[in-house]
Amino acid sequence: MNSRVLVIGPSHQGALPESYARAFERLGMEVFRFDDDRALFRAAGFARNRWLRRAFRPLLWWDLNRAVLEVADAVRPALIFAVRAAYLEPETVARVRQLTGVPFVNHYPDNPYIGVRLDPREASTQRRNLIDALRQYSTVWMWERSLVRRLLDDRVAAEYLPFAVDPELFHAQAVTGPLSCQSCGAQHKVVFVGTCTRARRREITAIHKHSVAIWGNGWPRKWQSAQHQVHAPVYAEAVARIHAAAQVSLNVLNAESLEGHNMRTFEVPASGGVMLARYTAAQDELFPENEAAAYYRSPGEIDAKIDRLLADGGLRERIRRNGLRLAASETYDHRAAEVLRHVGLAFPAGALQAHAGTQPR
Repeated sequence: MNSRVLVIGPSHQGALPESYARAFERLGMEVFRFDDDRALFRAAGFARNRWLRRAFRPLLWWDLNRAVLEVADAVRPALIFAVRAAYLEPETVARVRQLTGVPFVNHYPDNPYIGVRLDPREASTQRRNLIDALRQYSTVWMWERSLVRRLLDDRVAAEYLPFAVDPELFHAQAVTGPLSCQSCGAQHKVVFVGTCTRARRREITAIHKHSVAIWGNGWPRKWQSAQHQVHAPVYAEAVARIHAAAQVSLNVLNAESLEGHNMRTFEVPASGGVMLARYTAAQDELFPENEAAAYYRSPGEIDAKIDRLLADGGLRERIRRNGLRLAASETYDHRAAEVLRHVGLAFPAGALQAHAGTQPR
């Protein structure tokens, strides 16, 4: 039986495609990786500059389309699983499916309807004919139910697939005391880990009574103050340690998250963190309010919610305990198994149970 899965997307630790690649491997599949970031940088050194990358996008994307065709023909997998891959032309997706005769699916982790933005730091569909490209896939896995419905109306074969936990990166941490920062020497109670966007700046600016320690790309220098301690980006297990040691971990949804969730929705509870996020029904269904997470309905409520969490150690402990328990069944192993079942590929019986609670290698 052909058990080869070709995973298309960045393969560095912490990247969503790599989390799926490891999940497919734990389910007994033979995984081949096509790291499109690495292929892009090999094609042109200047591609590391986001402004030049945008200026020369048609040329760079042509090289990637050709490379995907070549690797699909060489690997001959039973399933091709792409994450985002917005550079792929509709004709390329159709050609790959015709060439291989196997399911070619896409897990699209952004909002495909937000348009092409001038600022490359903000989320963007990146191409104006994205919906045409998504129509060519066997299945497009989407993380938000309203987007699934909209894509179905646009004749895209869309299915709902939420984000999840990579148990090799986000798991219970041994915490011996408060979060003492190695870079600035301060002790932080309230934290946020994520890239700077306009939506996130608006939400965090609404916090007046509490200082917030921030780790991430793109935060303006003027934000470095007693109110906001800005640090360099951190990834993977370093993020888990911050969430576990902090008393409150903010999860600021971007405008693109609509009424859904994001990857942090799972990563904070899986690390043993206390998540405080804007309320959505999707998050509350996964991590119920005041049992496995805390939520605010408007930015003006954030200070009061932080006050309550800092004052109530029992509430924080309950949220940590229940969050860890619920996150344990929301792993990428379960999501990968769902994808395999959907496309009719078998994996060894008991593979999910065998890797339940996987810890770092």
